[in-house]
Amino acid sequence: MSTPITKFAALSFEITTGNDNVTDEAHILPVGPFRATDGRPVDAEAWQLDAGIAARVISRLSAIKNDLMIDYEHQSLRSKDNGKPVIAAGWFHDLEWRDSLGLYATGIGWTGKAKAHILAKEIRYISAVFTYYEHTGEVVEIISITLTNTPALDGLDSLDDQELAALSKRFSLPTTNPEIDMQDQTQLAALTVERDGLTNKVAALTIERDSLSTQVAALTTERDTLKIRVDAFDAEKVQAALTADKARHTELLTAALTDGRLPPALKDWAEKRSLADLTEYLQGVNPLAMLTKQTTDGRTTQTAALTSVELDVIAKTGISQEDFLAQKSAK
Repeated sequence: MSTPITKFAALSFEITTGNDNVTDEAHILPVGPFRATDGRPVDAEAWQLDAGIAARVISRLSAIKNDLMIDYEHQSLRSKDNGKPVIAAGWFHDLEWRDSLGLYATGIGWTGKAKAHILAKEIRYISAVFTYYEHTGEVVEIISITLTNTPALDGLDSLDDQELAALSKRFSLPTTNPEIDMQDQTQLAALTVERDGLTNKVAALTIERDSLSTQVAALTTERDTLKIRVDAFDAEKVQAALTADKARHTELLTAALTDGRLPPALKDWAEKRSLADLTEYLQGVNPLAMLTKQTTDGRTTQTAALTSVELDVIAKTGISQEDFLAQKSAK
């Protein structure tokens, strides 16, 4: 996009004095939007100057190393045409934005002659020449500041194209070209439409993001609730399994003590065994609390029950009850 068309304008403020001294600052532009009493600008609704625009104007001046001269009657703009010398009334380099007031030149170093003229009220006004963008009226840059008794810059608006082009080149400003300006306006309008479209998309995406955030929060809450329920269910399953194992352990222990597979002396030992260990042990032992013996004549006689001591020996040695009885009978 090409640079917007830049135009020249000048405004004046009366110089304030006090205590037989000249202030080292000067009010050069008011807060925008503002217009001149003679009806300017004619190519924009008003000149525009706010804190943001002023910051850019101040930055442009700060980028220049040399001080900016304050001359008399805009002679720095006219010297090439009238051949007269340019006499400095003062120098400055700093601009300052003041809310509700506007733009000020500060730290002005007046010459002795300029101070005398001002105190004697031989010169009453200070005028700033500035550039601005056509159509928008936005202030671009302070070109010069002058001491004057003529609030308006004579002949400024009547400069012909060649003179204005020369002045624009002198201050590194773009030349006025209606064709380029129209292109700028068309591109600006297109970019404005694109910006508005992107703004609407961002707004829609923001709404969608907020909606998704709400859904994520709800799903997170649901997940946490389900996790609590699953953890509780798992704890119940573990507790149920432990209860079942304990009941089965008691059942096996009682049955083994009853049918003689486990002597009373091993009850404490068996109670400390896990269900798996107790089950494995009892699978290798037969219920022989009361054993029978086959006689040679084919009749069966009942033998005495094994004593608790004998059962304890069987349990500790791992010998089966049949083998134990056989060895006992052989003796």
